[in-house]
Amino acid sequence: MESLEKLERLPVAESLENIASNIESGNMESNVKALESDEYVSDTKENMSDIKELVEWYNPGLERTEIVTDLEMTEGIADYLETVEDFRYENWEKLTLEERTAVLNRVEQKIAEIEHRPAVEVIVKDMKPGSLGYHSNTEHKIALNLKYVGADDPKFHKVVFDTLVHEGRHAYQRYNVDAKCVHESASEVEQWKRNFYDPEWGYYTYRGQKVYTTLNDGKKHDVGFRLYANQPVEIDARNFASDVMSRLEKKGLVSSGTIV
Repeated sequence: MESLEKLERLPVAESLENIASNIESGNMESNVKALESDEYVSDTKENMSDIKELVEWYNPGLERTEIVTDLEMTEGIADYLETVEDFRYENWEKLTLEERTAVLNRVEQKIAEIEHRPAVEVIVKDMKPGSLGYHSNTEHKIALNLKYVGADDPKFHKVVFDTLVHEGRHAYQRYNVDAKCVHESASEVEQWKRNFYDPEWGYYTYRGQKVYTTLNDGKKHDVGFRLYANQPVEIDARNFASDVMSRLEKKGLVSSGTIV
């Protein structure tokens, strides 16, 4: 028997056109026969996969899942912020606190759209130094520290938007856990769910409490903040925001260096 490589085949483009025509006419049975027929077998498995994907895309009997990847989101957020004139520090420093709050809400609306989740309100409130902000799942809000939003300093400009992206990621995590999974990894969403709700591994809120344990040096150390920072949802939000900030640094839109 001659190998498949030696048999004459119709061009893949022609195969796709024929299948697309059948799709438009509603003749899905012809598509199945076309895929099973030697006449439409492509010369590589890769091309055969392309044809099958086209059929599945239009097949009303197959449910398509809404999935968004971290790469798409980080690139989308960074590319969007590049287009926001008021985000650029030379313009940001000229804005009043009210105008800055309006910009933050506008940015959150777009970030939510990119992340395929509902937007939340962004508020600015007085907090103690060192507190950057938080996301309230029950109030559907992101709160940011007035001290940083109102500061005229490139470093704090970066802190504010890093915090906005970080807290928006928590809104994204909650949406995946509580409403609809659009994240690329269902197992990671399950990990977030355990972190938020499991009685044994539930979310640890750090409010300056001291938690001491003996480390390798034989001495007791306060690990309260470490317990908070090393939770799965916090590591994920921190890494996601860091990826966005790195892209903005490369575009020259935020100051380089470590966040305070």
